[in-house]
Amino acid sequence: MISNLPDRIFLSGFMGAGKSVIGRKLARELEVSFLDLDDRIEEETGQSIPEIFEESGESAFRVAERRALLEVIRTFKGVVSLGGGSLQNQHMVDHVKLNGLLIFIETPISVILNRISTDENRPLLLNKQGNPKSKKQLKNELSALYEERLPFYEQAVIQIKNDGKKSIGDIVEKLLKKIRNHVEYYRR
Repeated sequence: MISNLPDRIFLSGFMGAGKSVIGRKLARELEVSFLDLDDRIEEETGQSIPEIFEESGESAFRVAERRALLEVIRTFKGVVSLGGGSLQNQHMVDHVKLNGLLIFIETPISVILNRISTDENRPLLLNKQGNPKSKKQLKNELSALYEERLPFYEQAVIQIKNDGKKSIGDIVEKLLKKIRNHVEYYRR
């Protein structure tokens, strides 16, 4: 157990970075609650993420995501897995950092593509007709989106690499050491 642990630990990173699976294990190790922001959005809206995108568009999803995140900040204590686009702007990054410990799970785009290219529950993978995008189109679009979001992710206090080769246990173990070092350093 780590003493002086922040009330909230936010895991950020691109879709497919491993935020949810790492977050669940991290929460178990820290003996705190875990929350996946996408699950909270689905609970609050009564719709799946793909349904929100299809019926209302990405901008409506981002509004619901922002509302859910602000509510989580007010009411939840534990580990929070953010959506890939939750850190939409500097204001959101600053707000998250003021209210918890922000961690960036850095995952190469090649690993992300392998993980998500067949997941039909990811609206950004489909074209306007609802069909899967070609691998090349998907790689180009996701690479551009990743580059756009990277300046927000990189403002995290702690960064950890997930190259797809290490086990979740190894990543969480390394993350626990980084969190412990961070908390102990700022306790002085």
